[in-house]
Amino acid sequence: MKSKKLVSIIVPVYNAEIYLANCIDSIRSQSYRDIELILVNDGSTDQSGELCEGYAQIDERVKVVHQANSGPSAARNKGIAAATGDFIQFVDSDDFIESDMTEELVKTMGDRNQLVLCGYKKILKRDGVVISSKVFSIAKAGEYELEEFLKHFGELYQDYYIHFNWNKLYSRAVIKKAALAFDTKVNWGEDLLFNLKYLENCERVSLSPRTPYSYIDSNSSSITSQFRADLFDNMQMMQGTTREFLKRNNAYSGKNKELFEQFYTSRVVTCFWNLFNPKSGLSPQLIKTHLKKIMQDERVTSSLDFFLSGGMDKKLIGTFIKGKSVELLYAYFSVKRFVWQVTVHKEKKWV
Repeated sequence: MKSKKLVSIIVPVYNAEIYLANCIDSIRSQSYRDIELILVNDGSTDQSGELCEGYAQIDERVKVVHQANSGPSAARNKGIAAATGDFIQFVDSDDFIESDMTEELVKTMGDRNQLVLCGYKKILKRDGVVISSKVFSIAKAGEYELEEFLKHFGELYQDYYIHFNWNKLYSRAVIKKAALAFDTKVNWGEDLLFNLKYLENCERVSLSPRTPYSYIDSNSSSITSQFRADLFDNMQMMQGTTREFLKRNNAYSGKNKELFEQFYTSRVVTCFWNLFNPKSGLSPQLIKTHLKKIMQDERVTSSLDFFLSGGMDKKLIGTFIKGKSVELLYAYFSVKRFVWQVTVHKEKKWV
């Protein structure tokens, strides 16, 4: 019997030919057959576009949209515009999903909820080799009125259940009614901004304990990752938006506030690390200038208590910030970078 609910699964595609077949095959093999797979080729320069068209030839459920390279937000917006389903699901082109993911999300959504969140597996790969795998499973599964759901926001936020779009099922009617779209001017964290806006248009949210999504992390998140000149400003915008979201919805208090601000201060530490990235090209003096800017930021200084109540590393950094000691903070991260470089060099010698 044909289901009454159609799910539009949107996959932004950009130069993903190495992983794309595995991703698409995992979607086409879903036990839930009533899907339309919308592949948005975002100006790929490899064979991704041809691969997409090939799948459209063999499966009538596959739709292909081509656009000039405009980024993942524009690609997702294009996919939403092309969608005709009752629900919308997103999958990244280098990831894959279990065969019953869509079926379980639809079942969990039911008739009363407007959003489903589930867990995921994070698979760390380097040069095609799996280095590690970690499972993130939501502990407090169940259906919640929005007000009750927001009481658990901090717990969900710290493990990135809120941030991404690929561990969720959305109502297309909600997106359409609220005219929601991904912000094409934001190139990092646009998922989170979309999800916060979406949540404010929900009445009920359902949490699933399942972990049917496999997120492939093939880009190093360590000090060797890509240097981001705008990382601090971007982080301030995202976390500031989240903080205001919590305040606006009367959820910025107690454990929520504690967990969110601990997350925020950890992101500040990441911004410090970013300045010491070997690929930054920053001189010692320029690094110190940026360190001073971050240390003197009003939002950072107002979060000092959350630095000082953290682990040893964060406490020490908080002490430097409190003492306005740029030189000590610079020396601290310089030593940490040196130790990291020595460790990596030794690991490479043993490989």
